[in-house]
Amino acid sequence: MKVKRMFRKSLAVLMAVSMLVQLGGMTYAVGDEEYTEIIVDCGVDCEKAQLIINAINGETSTYQAIAPASIFCIFGHNMAQTTAVEINHRVWSTSPRCRETRYRVNYCTRSSCNYVVTTLLTQGAIHCC
Repeated sequence: MKVKRMFRKSLAVLMAVSMLVQLGGMTYAVGDEEYTEIIVDCGVDCEKAQLIINAINGETSTYQAIAPASIFCIFGHNMAQTTAVEINHRVWSTSPRCRETRYRVNYCTRSSCNYVVTTLLTQGAIHCC
């Protein structure tokens, strides 16, 4: 009888420890790290979409000098306009946790021209995660 009780007690302690480790693992797996998602409207080719994403991320300047970026743009750029949405997930610790930013993006459609101008339209908190 004592052996049975000792076995049950040690089994209960083992289960409690394993559940504690499992809960810690779940919390770590889900995490609260902030990450960003950028969505560019349809109709933009892959090269220009990547250029727009880089400009929103701050990897390239959104202001370009007066000098053209491509030899084809000597007499002006061939401009197109689109919209982009940047969603920053898990920005705040309480609900609403995410921030949505909308941009109007003017960019040159000519090959090898990296002229991009982003204009902030709206920014607000949203419920997403």
